[in-house]
Amino acid sequence: MGYDRIYFLKKAFALWPGVVRPVSGGFLAAHYAYRGAARGPARAALDAVVGLAFLAWIPWRARDVARRFGLQADWRRRAIDIARARFADPQDLALFGVETAEAMDSYIRRFEDAGLNRILNPLGWSGACALADKVVFAARCENAALPQPETVALAGGGRINVLSDPAGRELVAKPVDGEGGDGVQRLGAFGDAADLIARAPSALARGAGMHLIQPWLAPHPGLVDLALDALPTIRIVTILDETGKPETVSATFRCASRRGVVGDNMKAGGLIAPVELTSGRLGEAWKGYGGDPCVRHPATGAEIAGRALPDWPAAMARAERAHALAFTDYALVGWDIGLTTD
Repeated sequence: MGYDRIYFLKKAFALWPGVVRPVSGGFLAAHYAYRGAARGPARAALDAVVGLAFLAWIPWRARDVARRFGLQADWRRRAIDIARARFADPQDLALFGVETAEAMDSYIRRFEDAGLNRILNPLGWSGACALADKVVFAARCENAALPQPETVALAGGGRINVLSDPAGRELVAKPVDGEGGDGVQRLGAFGDAADLIARAPSALARGAGMHLIQPWLAPHPGLVDLALDALPTIRIVTILDETGKPETVSATFRCASRRGVVGDNMKAGGLIAPVELTSGRLGEAWKGYGGDPCVRHPATGAEIAGRALPDWPAAMARAERAHALAFTDYALVGWDIGLTTD
């Protein structure tokens, strides 16, 4: 089964956060009142069975998370108590540094995301989602003349199809339907198309999925001390307002926390910091899975908290313009904007 089918299947069933009554943030009370009223007896019974299984799964999950991320036994015991009290995944507690049950009341649990977004953004949960396929997404951007990394080649199905001259350029490969930075590879530089075909990792062509091969983008000079070996990005979320005009509602800055990784994603150990929308200044950064807040970068000592992002107004305007020009069929879009040399 392809990754894209698994991606959508695992989000097709929105968990009920509890056994009988919903255990969630108070700000979602109306949502669960609506869902609860729409449930029939069979779905309520199924939700109760799944809820009991979820509670039974929590200790195993907490042990697994603690083992994978080097967390101590006291964290595991505390995570089990919080996860049972608030019907939460222990991995979310580690990822976001949640230390008390009350703190969880201000979060949307990741398994709640599908149920909410299928109402807000139904196209985002369909098999034809342009946001989940990098080739389709790139085509929309190109048609709207939006700036994006050039597609140098497509790899898969037993071949590498070179679309533009790779000569002298550092290249990177990304799974077409990947998420979270999984499967991204830095390929290096090649002399020409024949050299790329001959020397690219053979698994790119042989693999079941398709890969985009694009130029490796250099970070803005003002971010080199935070970039390490990965391009820092800003996740800018835009939503259509009541008139259909996109507006920015949140932004977070992401960068690698150590050398040797090619992505800035939190799942890969990256740092994440809130961006103040009016000024573009960063707050404290956090590293997931048991990390502490960082005022300065742990590897370089560079300032993070209070730092103003370069080109911030242009980055925010670019996300809103992209939404308006090419993606108004989506109510909500999260953009990864790279601040580069140009």
